[in-house]
Amino acid sequence: MQQSCSSRQFNYIVFELLLGRAYTLILNIASTQVDDNKIDKPIFSKMTNKLRRWVLAIAIISCTQCGADKSSTSTEPEINRTVQVQQDSIQEEVEIKYAKNFSVSNFENYKVAHIHFKSENRNIFIDQKIVFLLRGHPKPELSGELADAWLVEVPLQTVAANDDGEITRLKALNLTDNILAMGGGGIYDPELRKRWEAKQIASIGYSFHRPPQPEVILSLNPDVLILYSYNNQRLEGVTKLRELGINAIPQFAWAEASFLGKAEWIKFSALFFNREREANEIFNRVATRCEELIQLTKANESKPEAFLVYHPSDASDWNAHRNDFYASFLEAAGAENVLKDDGPTHAVGMNNEKLLALAKDTDVWIVNSTSDQNWPPAKFLNSFKAYQNDMVYHYQKRTNYETDAYDWYETPEVRPDFVIEDLVSIFYPELLPDHELKYFEKVKLTKK
Repeated sequence: MQQSCSSRQFNYIVFELLLGRAYTLILNIASTQVDDNKIDKPIFSKMTNKLRRWVLAIAIISCTQCGADKSSTSTEPEINRTVQVQQDSIQEEVEIKYAKNFSVSNFENYKVAHIHFKSENRNIFIDQKIVFLLRGHPKPELSGELADAWLVEVPLQTVAANDDGEITRLKALNLTDNILAMGGGGIYDPELRKRWEAKQIASIGYSFHRPPQPEVILSLNPDVLILYSYNNQRLEGVTKLRELGINAIPQFAWAEASFLGKAEWIKFSALFFNREREANEIFNRVATRCEELIQLTKANESKPEAFLVYHPSDASDWNAHRNDFYASFLEAAGAENVLKDDGPTHAVGMNNEKLLALAKDTDVWIVNSTSDQNWPPAKFLNSFKAYQNDMVYHYQKRTNYETDAYDWYETPEVRPDFVIEDLVSIFYPELLPDHELKYFEKVKLTKK
């Protein structure tokens, strides 16, 4: 999903508008009497604060660099800013059972979400609290443990996000009409893609390729901007956007080590719009179905062995999903993950020799590639039992290559039970004889 920024002409227009606004503020400040006995200090302070904000905006926009394809270029969309969200769901309590990177505390007219995540590998550390206050109610005292908390009056009306998983969560909460912007047009969901094509949803750039485009965000002015913050640079970008007056919020669903932990972030998304009741109902249904599938395989004494890798890898010959949330699907579906160890909960590089030593006798091989054309030589591949037995599967069945859109990175964020059901059908075909695979197909093997 390659991204592009707005045209240079658009940048210059925005730059000139902001510069003109800043110039007007300078004139107003200059014309204000500054005698200590006559100055209207609150007004003067407000004017200078506005000036600092506009100058900062000019600086950020002037430093924004272009570098992507045309698929994400979009002018300001036609937006219905009068969409309504319900007011009473804040009374619905939220309990976090599986997610490790955030928690929620419930109070009468507000909730407190606590985002806490640390990754030495990515140089990330965050320990941030957010107070979600029901609009129209007294603000709680932001002192003590809440001294540095961010305050959000809910329900909000509009949202932008630079991650397809977050967009999927918002749509699951029936908030499609509230979405002002997303990463770009590389979205598998047909309704969202149609809205993007009609310029009803703008592009701000995908999380992995570039920071969000500040000039677009400033023009859209969403009530909240939810950002996939996968390294320290992206997390620092959140701070800079907040200095601009943009309500930027980081999310760390991507860093959860289990599929239910990741799916539970729908409860976080719901907090901004008083959709807690809907989030609880969705998650509880999904968790129940996952447990049913897990129990379905428990009676089998003999478990198939499986492993999940990605090719090619920047780190080595393969990226191995040993302990991350993708790997958690294997055990949930009743297989033994032969690559599991006590290492980090993210994908790690693995060379051919180590992969062969650990997985040569494995029953099922799962990979991202639809063909083995660019894999290692035939001699190496035919050393694997799964390769010899034509039990090598990819997860790209629901992919639109023309628009660079992969549902594997969308729907399973909310519905991991779909993936588990597919895998149970592969590992134990007799348990789900009528099941049609949703995400998985056999890899085209050309070197047997």
